Amino acid sequence: MPFKEHLDIKALSDEERVAFYGALFAVAAADGQMSREELELIYETVDTEGLSEAARRRLYAYAIEPPALRDCLQALRGTPEAVRYGLMLNLVEVAVSDYLLSEAEQETLTEARMWLGISDEQQAAMKRYAETVRRIRERGIDDNYAADAIKAAASGLTAVGVPIVAVVYSGSVAGLSAAGITSGLAALGLGLGMVPGIGVAILIGTVAFVGLNYLFDTGSKRKKEQYRRERERKAQLAMKNLQETINLLVERMSWLEEDAADAKANKEAIQLLNERLTKLKQVLAHRREATIAQGA
Repeated sequence: MPFKEHLDIKALSDEERVAFYGALFAVAAADGQMSREELELIYETVDTEGLSEAARRRLYAYAIEPPALRDCLQALRGTPEAVRYGLMLNLVEVAVSDYLLSEAEQETLTEARMWLGISDEQQAAMKRYAETVRRIRERGIDDNYAADAIKAAASGLTAVGVPIVAVVYSGSVAGLSAAGITSGLAALGLGLGMVPGIGVAILIGTVAFVGLNYLFDTGSKRKKEQYRRERERKAQLAMKNLQETINLLVERMSWLEEDAADAKANKEAIQLLNERLTKLKQVLAHRREATIAQGA
C-alpha cells in the first residue's frame, strides 16, 4: 500500500488490531509499571468499534497483563508498510508521554525499531516530534507558534525518510487548534491536492485523527460538525473502554480474594491490581472532566 493512501486501522483483522494496540501496552509496561499518562494516551488511541467481544476482552486484559511486544510485532508482519511507521510513532509517543523514558523502555523501543525496520535516526526524530507536540499541547501555545513548531517537528521526520502519512496520523496533535495544525502542515506542502480520499476516516496514530476534513476546510460548518461528532464518539468510546477494563480488573480481584488456597501469592497480586485500578479510575475521571469541558 503506497504511503499516499489512507489506512483505516479497522480494515485490519481483529488479531492485527489487538496486536497493534497491545504493543502500546507492552511498551508502557516495559519498566514494570504503567503511568497514568501512558494509560490515558493508550485509551485515547484504542478504537474497539467493530471488534468481536472476545477481541475486546483480550484487549482490556492487557491493562492487567500486558502482552509480549515480540508477539504483537509478529502478528503485524503482513500488514502494509504504513502500519510500521504509524505503530513506531505511537510506541515512541506512549514511551515519552510521562517524561520518563527508562532504560527498559528504551530497550523495548530499540527492539520494536529493529523488528519494524525503522532506523535509529528515524526513531530519534520521532522522539523529538513527540516531545515537541506534547509540549505544545500541555502549554496551550498560540496558533502561530504551534504552526511553526509542528512544521519544524514534522520536517525533522520527513528529512530522515519518515513518510508524511505517519506525521499526519500520529494523532499527537489532537487537542491543538485547527488553525495551528493546518498552518503547520500546509507549510510542508500537505494540501488537498496531495491527499486523496480525505473523506475517509483515518484511524492510525496516537488518536483517531479523522479531522482532516475539518483541518483543511475550517470554514465548512458541515465538516466542523462531522469532526465534532467523531471527537464525541471517540471520547465516549474511551470512557466505555476504560469502564470495561475497570470492570474486568474488579472481577479478577474478586476471583483472587475468593481463592483462599494461595492467599499469600494472591495478596501480592491483589496489591498490584489495586494500584492499576487506581490509575485507571484516575484516567477515567480525567477523561470525563475533559469531555465535559469540550462539550462532547
